[in-house]
Amino acid sequence: MARRRPVNLSMALALVLALAGCAKTLPEEDRRITLATPIVKTTTEILWKEYLDNPAEAKRKYFGQAIEVAGKVTAFAIGPDSHSFVMFEQKDPPAGPGVQANLLDDQAAEIMASSPIGTRLRLKCFAEGLSGNLILRSCVRP
Repeated sequence: MARRRPVNLSMALALVLALAGCAKTLPEEDRRITLATPIVKTTTEILWKEYLDNPAEAKRKYFGQAIEVAGKVTAFAIGPDSHSFVMFEQKDPPAGPGVQANLLDDQAAEIMASSPIGTRLRLKCFAEGLSGNLILRSCVRP
């Protein structure tokens, strides 16, 4: 008969903490984006189309990853959580949901001041996924 080893409490605790970190949403503010290397550089139009065409595959490919996107600014706003975000122009569909880039608070004022509506803006963000809009988090200038 094989002897069982006692469970190492510190290993069990580490496993529980690691599993707790596997969230379905990303934090509003994650300053690691400033050091992260994007896995892709694309346009907001292409990223939006990927999520519309195959949401499950796009989520598998991008969730939690740093990406760099560029697109035409259509609006700046402040959400109910008091965080600033930018909306990008979408041609498919032309109205309704779209790409929402939630700005890192440290850079929000500068980004909004230097990027008038109608201009092209490039941001580095963590991709979260579809929730009405396509949500990008902790966005900063690359």
